[in-house]
This record gives sequence, structure tokens and C-alpha cells, in this order.
Amino acid sequence: MTQFRGLFAIAFAIGLLPAAAQAASFDCGAARSAIEHAICNDPQLSALDSQLADAYRAALKKHGADADALKAEQRDWLKQRVPSGQVDVAALKEAYRTRIDALKAQPDFPSPSAPVDGPVFPLKAIAKQHDFVLRMLEACPAESGKEDTTCEGPAQLLIHDKGQRTVRQVINLPKVFVTLPKEGKGPLVNSARLYDYQGVINVGDFNFDGQEDFGIQTGNEGSYGGPSYDVYVFNAQAQRFVRNSEMTALILETLGFFEVDAKTKRLRTFAKDGCCYHETTTYRVDHDVPVAVERRIDDAQGGGDKMKVTEETLVNGKWRSKVHYEPIPN
Repeated sequence: MTQFRGLFAIAFAIGLLPAAAQAASFDCGAARSAIEHAICNDPQLSALDSQLADAYRAALKKHGADADALKAEQRDWLKQRVPSGQVDVAALKEAYRTRIDALKAQPDFPSPSAPVDGPVFPLKAIAKQHDFVLRMLEACPAESGKEDTTCEGPAQLLIHDKGQRTVRQVINLPKVFVTLPKEGKGPLVNSARLYDYQGVINVGDFNFDGQEDFGIQTGNEGSYGGPSYDVYVFNAQAQRFVRNSEMTALILETLGFFEVDAKTKRLRTFAKDGCCYHETTTYRVDHDVPVAVERRIDDAQGGGDKMKVTEETLVNGKWRSKVHYEPIPN
């Protein structure tokens, strides 16, 4: 029987096997799910599935021992490929090709002690529990001193316990976006101003467990061209930072970095549709997963001098809504 390195077999391998191990294959005679049958029944898709497995293993080698971020990214991609109904084979093929290209484009990451071609930014004043060192692998544009400049490309983030020289963790990142303010004091950090440059690293306690977490800006793929971040939450059991897919997606789908309300232990996001529709959503955090509990919608799309305000609250698992009208802010 023909053997294929299928989507779910790859997911199993990513989750359970070390980086050097090969992905498992599965017997098409035992295929059960719709996506497994789609892979087995289409020669081109099955070939892409094998190419994906090969590209993923090659990318793991480029990351060396510090491939946690790549593994988490691949898990997220795999989850997005699981269909709820009939498989769209054409769309799945395109998704495979895009992912294969992204994996092949992964840079070769050096050891943390090896020199890099880009600037190295020690960031020792941005957190209370940790020190960070951001190493850009490629050269950045020279700072002009007259205006803000930006730099983007592959990078390594070295994390130390506060005041310690030993590296606790290394995170290899295919792309990081850095804003260098004209004042020349290093990268912009711990900044989440809407409609403006935001910090390359924003530190806070996002799950309210007393441990610092952080987000690192990976580009500007968010809503309305806003910043996108990978969010890392400190895992006390593993004693390392782990990428949080749900909080990462929260930023990607809204406007900029979420607001952290330490007093009420809530996260808050902002979203809009054009000039006249705005949403503010509040989340509690259950087991590191943000859960929406309140939402305010300001809707001035109907014209006139007042806007419709809808306030929604989650009560015993059900949403309750109240509507009133307010003057449109100037």
C-alpha cells in the first residue's frame, strides 16, 4: 500500500517527536478523515504533503536546538487546515504551496554566541524579572537622527533571568519589526499607542499569574495594516516562555497590541470598520486562553448626530445586550 506523510501524521510528529526525528507516515488503506482521503486520492496533493514534510524537517535543522517557535507556528498552520465539512482540494493545494514556500524561506540561525551581521540590542530595562538581547541577523538602515527609522528581518531573542549572564532561552524568529526612534536611544519598547509605531517587545503579565509575559512584533499584518505580534506566556512548569496562539491571533485580528488591565485582570482589544463603527472587547483569561466577556459597539453609520451604542455582557454563558444612543464625539 502507498505510504503518505499526511497532515495529521505530521501534527503528531511535531507534537511528540524531537526535532531530529522524521515525521510518521500513514497507511492510505486506513484513512478515515476527509482530509486524509483527500491527500490519498489526489496525486498532486499527496506529493505536496510529502514536500511539506521535507520542507518542515529542513526548516527545523535551520533553527537548530531552538525550534520551539517554528513548531508552534506549524501547529497553528495545521489547525487551520482541518476542515469542518467537505475539503476544498484546490484551496488546500494553494495553502500547501504557500506554507512550503514559507518553510523554505526560513533563514539559517547561528548559535547564540556567534556574531551576526545586524545590530545587537541589549534590552535590560524593559522588564523586572528578565533581561532581553535582540540580535538582528541582517544589517539595518542607518539611523538618521532626524526621523524614526525601521528595521525588519530575521532575529534571535536571547532571554536571561534578571541580572544573570546565563541564557535561559533562545527564540529564533524569521521576521521581527523594529522601530528605532529618532532620539537614538535604541528600539521602541513597551509601547502600544494606537495608529502609531508600537514596541518591538511589549512586556506584561497577560494571564495574571504573577509572571512576566511578552509580545514581539513580527510585522504589520494586523487589521488595517497594524502591527502583528507573537505572544509568549511564561510556563512555570516548563520554566520557559511558550508561544500563545490565542493571544497572538487576538492581536492579528484587532488594532494593535491589546491593553492589559492589571487591576481588573482583563485584556482589552479595539477594532473598527471604517470611520464610524468601533468595537471595544474585554476578555478574562482562562488557562492562558482569552475569553470575551464584555463588548461595547459604537455605531454611527446611520448618519445623524447620535450613534447607537450596544453594550454586551456574557452572563452564565449567554450574551445579554443593552442599546442606547449617545452624541457622536467630536
